[in-house]
Amino acid sequence: MNPYITEMEAIPVSEPHMVAVFNPATLEEDEHLGYEAEMQYKRKDPAIKTILCSRLDTVNVGEPVMLVYHHGMRSYKHNRHVIVSNPSNCIGGFYYTNGTEA
Repeated sequence: MNPYITEMEAIPVSEPHMVAVFNPATLEEDEHLGYEAEMQYKRKDPAIKTILCSRLDTVNVGEPVMLVYHHGMRSYKHNRHVIVSNPSNCIGGFYYTNGTEA
């Protein structure tokens, strides 16, 4: 794991939609896919933040997602290396290793 990346958990409170974000390379606002989520800080109260995502990311309102901080865009984004299992990305349900349904 990269020591400069902090993973955090968040709970989405909105569906993905186009949001305006500041692009530090061009010094202008760009449209990007994102949504609002409640950040679960360890030492601060929860706060609603805008999270950047792509069309490939699964976002279900109320279900946890893992995030990392994107230093270039100075914003939070989906962690592409961690997948949180949920019914929408687990076809056939959840099962224990002995075959019984969870």
